[in-house]
Amino acid sequence: MTEQDLEIILPDDETILVCPQCYTNNPEGSNFCLNCGTSLRTSSAERKKWMWLLVSVFLFIAAMVYFHQRMFSLRQSKVDRQPASSQAQAPPKEMIKVETPPEEPPPPKNEEVSAASDPLTIPLGLVVIKDITGKVINEVQVPVVGGGWIALPKEICLGGAEWVLKMGTDTEVSIVGGIYNDEDRIGLWRILEELTIDGPELYSWSATEPLTWLSITSDDSPEPVVLEDPREQGNFIEGLLPEDFTETGVLFQQDRAVGWTFGDLVTGVFVWRGEEGKYLRPEIRVDDFYRYTFANSREEEFTRALAMEKDYTSIERLEAFASGFKFEPKLSAKETPAHLRKATVIEKMRELIAEALNAGAARAVASIFDAQMLIETADNGLLMDIARATAQGYGIEEAVNLTESVMAGLPPITQEDDDQLEKFFSDLYQNWITALLKNGNLREAWRAYRLGSQELPDDVDIHLMGVELALAENDWVQAEELLFMREYPSTLNDKVRNLQAQISELKAQQGKIVINFTPGTRQIPLTAVLNSNAYQSFIVDTGASLITIPQSTADALGLEVGASNPLRKVYTAGGVKYAPEVTLSSITVEGWEENNLKALVLDLPNQSEWGLLGMNYLRRFRMDINTDNGVLLLEPR
Repeated sequence: MTEQDLEIILPDDETILVCPQCYTNNPEGSNFCLNCGTSLRTSSAERKKWMWLLVSVFLFIAAMVYFHQRMFSLRQSKVDRQPASSQAQAPPKEMIKVETPPEEPPPPKNEEVSAASDPLTIPLGLVVIKDITGKVINEVQVPVVGGGWIALPKEICLGGAEWVLKMGTDTEVSIVGGIYNDEDRIGLWRILEELTIDGPELYSWSATEPLTWLSITSDDSPEPVVLEDPREQGNFIEGLLPEDFTETGVLFQQDRAVGWTFGDLVTGVFVWRGEEGKYLRPEIRVDDFYRYTFANSREEEFTRALAMEKDYTSIERLEAFASGFKFEPKLSAKETPAHLRKATVIEKMRELIAEALNAGAARAVASIFDAQMLIETADNGLLMDIARATAQGYGIEEAVNLTESVMAGLPPITQEDDDQLEKFFSDLYQNWITALLKNGNLREAWRAYRLGSQELPDDVDIHLMGVELALAENDWVQAEELLFMREYPSTLNDKVRNLQAQISELKAQQGKIVINFTPGTRQIPLTAVLNSNAYQSFIVDTGASLITIPQSTADALGLEVGASNPLRKVYTAGGVKYAPEVTLSSITVEGWEENNLKALVLDLPNQSEWGLLGMNYLRRFRMDINTDNGVLLLEPR
């Protein structure tokens, strides 16, 4: 048998290897072809190549399956997501989680806002803020996000020494710290870190993602909104929403809380620009916030004083309020709560002052206050109350000195307040002078008058007090000199006339009538009383033979002027006139009375209100006129 006649017979059940060269069948495990000797072994490199190819194909197929499933899941989630409703739903069974929490009953349904078909749940709580005395000063409903974070406006936190979050009726959690800086109008605060509250996650706001707003106070559904005019403000970005979004609410992006609105508490919208809620840690404690913004301040002292109730006397409570003005305020006028504002506190102080004065404690009231404290209050009403208490307790002079010191140190005030204070100051001086005058202490009265004239040089009331003092010393010359130095308002006419009468009486007692007039003038005016009934202005006229009075004065005196009255020929600047003659029963000049005098009823041209004091009156006196000094002396014959 030749080599070409070689035939390989293989068992039927044995695996064969086909030679790539001659295509001869070879038994499994052969290294070389039995026909042509070609190697039947595949190289390791080639085998590795095929292995990596197979693995790559497998990984590609697996990735395609995963991608297809993921896309299907996202599409299904988008279809199922419905707008969230603010209608309250039952809260989760464990609102607050601790490491080994006991089973707690769920809070009332109105304590949460959730979507009707969305698992998103917004837990709502009530933040209660108490002052240093334990009094509740603010309560506000808030949403809780990020496991236990609460956004609060700064102004409702000021003065709060203890902050508590109430969830439902049985659960209270302390708020102990948060994130806040001086630029923020809003602070982000957290409950105890070992506790958590289920709710939406807290994320930083993104300018590129859709934004929705959900009210926590009404049943409105979430509404898409756009943040307008965004600007950085500390840890937040502050902006605006359309006018319709004025309630308390939460802003969301992809079911994550990113911001808040606070209704009437603070205008605008505030979105978070910090880290995610799960990474946040408090940076400031509540007690440090209280210390920085409120402790050792005027507002804190007022808080303590307001807490003093009926167990304390009005003097003790007044002292507590007054001591507050020794401290500097820490809050601006806008930030200060209404019950701690200066005007509110001063009103309370004035009530306590009235109670103390009614109880006869004027000295105790006055001893509480000094000038610097009253300057700090800058309140006219309080100053006047303390000045009156000082006058009652320590004398009017002390009240005058106190008022003078306060007025000198007051900041600029309104014209109305300035006029009120000046009137009060004038009354104090007048009362002081009057009291000294009644006690016969003329020397001190003159000193008080000079001080008053110096402090209030334009005050005519104080000036007239000098006339009274001169009359008290029977010095009619000085009294008359002072009286005619000023012009007086019509409201003082009666007082001026009374002083004139007193001066005239003194003159009469000395037997002379002294009439002062402007030096160098050709006319000498004076005022006389006719028939002890009516005042009449006269001009002394040595060229007139008879007295003349206006028709209006004759009417006022009830003098009958008719055909039965004799007529007298009179030469006037307007020509010859005939005037009826009447008889005056008396004329009193500077306290000196003359009786039974003839007079003509005549209206002088362009001076119808004036009369002439003619020679039928003047010749009853010896006259001495000094035009240089402006003095006319009439000495009865």
